[in-house]
This record gives sequence, structure tokens and C-alpha cells, in this order.
Amino acid sequence: MRSVFSLPQDEESSVTRNKDISLVILQALDSAVLCRTAQRRYEFFGRVPQFYAELFPTGGVEPCTEPWRESPMLEFFLDDAERFFEAGGEGSISSGVWQEDGRMEGSTALVAVAVSIEGVQAIIVRMLHDDYVEKTRILRKAREQLLQSRALEQNLEIFKTQARIDGLTKIYNRAAFTELLGSEIRRSMALDYPLSALFLDIDDFKKINDAFGHPTGDAVLQTLGGILTKTLRRNDIIARYGGEEFVVLLPHEPPERAYMIGEKVRKRIAAMSFSDIPPVTVSIGCTTYIPQENAEKFIRRVDSALYDAKRLGKNIVRVR
Repeated sequence: MRSVFSLPQDEESSVTRNKDISLVILQALDSAVLCRTAQRRYEFFGRVPQFYAELFPTGGVEPCTEPWRESPMLEFFLDDAERFFEAGGEGSISSGVWQEDGRMEGSTALVAVAVSIEGVQAIIVRMLHDDYVEKTRILRKAREQLLQSRALEQNLEIFKTQARIDGLTKIYNRAAFTELLGSEIRRSMALDYPLSALFLDIDDFKKINDAFGHPTGDAVLQTLGGILTKTLRRNDIIARYGGEEFVVLLPHEPPERAYMIGEKVRKRIAAMSFSDIPPVTVSIGCTTYIPQENAEKFIRRVDSALYDAKRLGKNIVRVR
């Protein structure tokens, strides 16, 4: 019995014939077809056009399946194509026309199209001829502007990231924490889940700096930042609040769990060993957000809990 999922023989032959015809047409139009097999993974389909073999050689028998490694424009277009494919749906997007500097004749140009039709996802790289000379000259300038714009955007993103990270400990700084705190409060209220916080202060840190020097103090801060990162969950927000103070936001954690996490952090820090200084301890304040209170009051409460821990002997966790 024929499977209900298989096409009738005449329909199968029709589909195959249509695919063969499509491939012949594409090849006649000087087009190279790269079929998507997985995220950022492609395999070559059909005959290799001469222009493609010359522009993107592999040095082997198989055709190049990663031409974007040789072409900045294709590299940028791959990012756009992947977003298009991951979004689902059907249709196509185009790269626009460009030339490969120093590797193409003046009367030819390239265009890439990402196509998604009936579950088939592919990138088609096509050679354009003759009537595109003037358009290519104009679009080359546009390409240069695009590359410059992309570079500026990337540099801006790097700058934004650096502006949010503490240079010494490589965790969030106070400004980034303040911004994220407001977002987490709004999210916890909207989705009705608990949000807790820990405020940590290194005990007698001034004595460490005075007795052993600031480079040793910096090493302690770096080690503490690393311990917090390794001990806490990926979605917990860890920041250096200032000096020897650190703050942690714990989404979805109720008061009792937040206290247990604070104790875990405190014990792990107390177990740190340094070759040239005595053991380091921290005092920790712990609290849980009260619905409708503002961020400033939330932080004041956890700061007050930290003050209680300092006043009551240090190296402990106190809750408010």
C-alpha cells in the first residue's frame, strides 16, 4: 500500500520535472544556488557557474559553500538572510547589486537573494551583465557607505557594552544595575513573581588596602566578582555597586530562598584562599521587593539589612 504521505507517481514526476526546469533556468541566468541545511550551514546545489568558481575557489573538488568568508557584502547579507529564515514564512529578500573589488570586470556585478518557498530555504548568488555598469558605479558608493555604517553600529554596540561593565571585575557597573533594576521591578509586577536582592560589602577592606596595597585589594575585588558569577544563575543580575560593595538581583526567588543563596555566597567567599593575605569575609543584606514600592526604597531596605549585618559582627547575612 502506498503511504498516505507520498505523492502519486505522476505528481512526483511533475515536481521533479519542475525542479529540474528551475535549476536549468537558474544556471542559464548565471546563478549559484546554496541550499540551507541548518543555521548558517549551506550546501551547493547544481552546476558551479564559472564566475562563482573564479570568485570563490576552494582549492578542492567540491564547490565553496561559504562564499561570505571571501566577500564582506555576502557576510553582511548572510546575517540578514539568517534572520529572514529564522523568522519563518515565505518570500525573498535581496542584497542589492555590488561588485567584488579587484576581482570582477567593470561590466559585471553580483546580486544575492535569500528565498524561502515551500520549506526550501536557499541563497542564490547571480552574475549580472552589461546594463548594470552605471548602476554598479552608483551602488558601489552605497556599498561603501553601508560598510562604514555597519562598522559604526558595531563600534557603538561595543562602546555601549563597555559603558555598562565595570572595568576591574567585568560585571555590571552601578549605572547598568540601576537601569536593569527598574526593568526587573516592572517585570516582576507584571508577571507576579518575587524579586529579591543581596547587598554585599567586603569586611575591613580598607585594612587590606592599607596593609597589602591597592593591587592586592584589586585582586580581591576581581576574585569576588568571579565567585559571584560562578555561584549564581545566568539570569541573576550581578553588579559592582561601588568600591567594595556588590549587589545582586535574584528574579523568581522568595525571601527564604534568597537568604539561603546569600548564605551560600557568604560561605564560598569565606572559603577563598589568598597566598599573601588573611581570609576575606563579606557581610550581606537581603530583602525581597514589596509590590508598589519604588526602586529607591527597595535598595534602601537591602542597604539597611547590610548595615545590620555589619553592626552585628560582620560575616553574616541579615534580612529586612
